[in-house]
Amino acid sequence: MKQIRRSMKAGAALAGICTLLLTGCGGQSSFHDMQEAMTKMSEKEASFEKEQGTLQSYEKKEQQLYKKMIQTTKNHTKTVSSLSDQALASAAKREEHLKTEKDSMDESKKELKTVKESAERIQDTDLKEKADETVKSLEKRYASYDQLYKEYQKALKQDQHLYQSLKKKDLGYKELKSKLKTVNRSYSKVRKEGKKFNQYTKQLNEHKQALSKAADQESKKS
Repeated sequence: MKQIRRSMKAGAALAGICTLLLTGCGGQSSFHDMQEAMTKMSEKEASFEKEQGTLQSYEKKEQQLYKKMIQTTKNHTKTVSSLSDQALASAAKREEHLKTEKDSMDESKKELKTVKESAERIQDTDLKEKADETVKSLEKRYASYDQLYKEYQKALKQDQHLYQSLKKKDLGYKELKSKLKTVNRSYSKVRKEGKKFNQYTKQLNEHKQALSKAADQESKKS
């Protein structure tokens, strides 16, 4: 069973963007609305990174419990069963925190409509182009997270099946090996989707910086 460690980048992509939109640029409503929506996005996504740390803490705990289960001989079935129950309880908690993380992203995503509508009303050609690129990056990032969430859900279920099966007195090596292969394959997909999410977060930061530069230039024209 491999260490999971999703290593996802989250709030840094949105934090700070709320202050970069046309400071001193006449307070035009489209920019103001986009600024406010971005601020709300950042606020609603605030718990994302916290849940990341909590999930990884439970992952590490389960990894340690699994190692103890494997090291325990078949003559100590009660010990294995107890360790398995602890791992299942940890997985259940992880499931709860995953839901909290997802809710945070879903709430943040609700502001996307306002951001898009505000970007569409921008008149300056260069600034509008940068705003549209930022919107596209946001859309890709949210879609990427949704896929990552689905894969992580599947992997978590595979963990639970594994912990439950370890309680079986007649669990053979081949069956255990097969279940481990399924778990590792699931987390391979999780890591793959996690990398994609990180890439989209990086792209969003780049578009954010380009938008900031265009906003500064537009501000100097006023």
